[in-house]
Amino acid sequence: MQKLIAKKKLEEFVHNLAEKNNPTLLSIMKIESLFKKHIEFDSRSQLLRKLDGTMKSTILNTIIAYLAYQNKIVINNDGSLTWIDTQGNKKLNREFAKAVPL
Repeated sequence: MQKLIAKKKLEEFVHNLAEKNNPTLLSIMKIESLFKKHIEFDSRSQLLRKLDGTMKSTILNTIIAYLAYQNKIVINNDGSLTWIDTQGNKKLNREFAKAVPL
């Protein structure tokens, strides 16, 4: 069973990672752009390969934690990463438009 992290603890965790690794805004925007283009990655290593070695894995992990904290991505149980931010996500917005309301 998966245990969820409390929002406050996640905020502290992301803040500590950001202080330690200090990703640049350009790096964050690069990762967001890749997610908007591909929507999902099977693993962090697949995402790292798409970056062609231009980013350290510690920086990437910090950005992934930040994006999860901002509710822009979800980290699935199998380790895959999915972009869930609807802003600029045409594919996801089309699917929401087709969904039957509960």
